[in-house]
Amino acid sequence: MKENSVVLTPLFRSEKTLSVFELLADLRPHTAAEIAEYAGIDDSREVYPRLKRWTSLVDIKKAGVRKNIYKLKDRVIEAVKKGLKISTKIEKVLKKAEKVMRKTMGRELTEDERCVLEFLINYYKETGKKWYEGKVEPVVQTIAKVKNLDSHDVINAILSLYQAGLVALWPDSERPRKLAITKTLLA
Repeated sequence: MKENSVVLTPLFRSEKTLSVFELLADLRPHTAAEIAEYAGIDDSREVYPRLKRWTSLVDIKKAGVRKNIYKLKDRVIEAVKKGLKISTKIEKVLKKAEKVMRKTMGRELTEDERCVLEFLINYYKETGKKWYEGKVEPVVQTIAKVKNLDSHDVINAILSLYQAGLVALWPDSERPRKLAITKTLLA
């Protein structure tokens, strides 16, 4: 049995079920015997009852008389891949921002600047709009509230990102009503 240091969630009531999904996460089909051995289940015939409630996520196919093959469903795999793809795109944009910041300002991004960029990148990914406009609240207050930051820290982060050429402000840097990621990062 494999040692787990994973914390159980309300989704998985037992460590063995969590271990089964860890094994299935490699995206290959597995027999009940393989799953039982990996998860520390005594009898391979206990695997099916354990996974029966998860049939919306797990594909169970018969192979012969007493052999079941278990695999995550394709739609689950695609959803996970799509989620990973989005997070890797955000990481790519942040790495590019880090590079530009080092080149223009001679330093790394601060945590506050990173949070502001993540907010803008997520906004762009979700809406397709480059410019974020504070309609009810000013831009700074919205970002501060969403990212749990102090509004003065957000202002400083936005101004330093503006100086580095990573964000654009409209109409000016004194009282911005719109904020956008520049084409430098989106290219």
